Amino acid sequence: MRQTEFGLDVASPLFTLLTLASSVSNERLIMCMYEMCGTFAVCKIAPQVKSALVQAYGDRWGDARSGWENVKDVSGNPTDLWKRPPLIELSELTEFVDKVRGLRGAKSFIRAAKCITGVAASPLEVQASMLFGLTRLRGGEGLRLTNNVEIRMTRSARLISGLDRRYADILLANKDGSRECLVECQGKAIHGSIESKISDSDRTTALQAMGYPVILMTYGQLADSDAFRVVMELIMSYLDVPLKDKTPRQQELERRLREEIFIDWAGM
Repeated sequence: MRQTEFGLDVASPLFTLLTLASSVSNERLIMCMYEMCGTFAVCKIAPQVKSALVQAYGDRWGDARSGWENVKDVSGNPTDLWKRPPLIELSELTEFVDKVRGLRGAKSFIRAAKCITGVAASPLEVQASMLFGLTRLRGGEGLRLTNNVEIRMTRSARLISGLDRRYADILLANKDGSRECLVECQGKAIHGSIESKISDSDRTTALQAMGYPVILMTYGQLADSDAFRVVMELIMSYLDVPLKDKTPRQQELERRLREEIFIDWAGM
């Protein structure tokens, strides 16, 4: 724990996660780990905290120059979503696992840490990663996946997108890695404007020109179990793997997982 000049006490992100490990479900702990290891934060700024930030940074407290940038909705209004550098590097999370063994909450911490598949940029990416990546014994689909994968554009793809490289939200692959599929998460706050839709279209076309199947995943497709099943059939066809039906037990586990992850993130 460390005191700050603003009258607030702060703890290290890793210690905070270890403290949470014994008081929240493992699924919620995974969500917290993804957020702290990711490039986003969801938080409602309390009036007293906002006052302290304004005092420290002035009118620029909510932009990228102060490290945290508020994400605006399509009407230009501030949201509870923020962009910021990761609070924890993935390597730090891995190293911390070896230090906490035997401590209270360690088993839950270690179990959750094993589920983190990379750096996520939004709550939607985390929810998608958990549904795709967690094993069927945990309510997911058990797919091989990596987050925030760098893809270098070919010449033709650069002409389409105007980009030298692209970071794909989620890369799914079959067991031997011979077939791949990209999932791009389309959150309203970031992808809602006409400019964003055009930019997303250019990037998607460029990736398809390179031979990557691309799935544009919305919250509705993810949150609705029937719609998600249809998307899963499409993904598995791209990966050339048959989609196995879930047993009643596995269906119940998926239902429970959905109850855990589709929540008011800011109130978690």
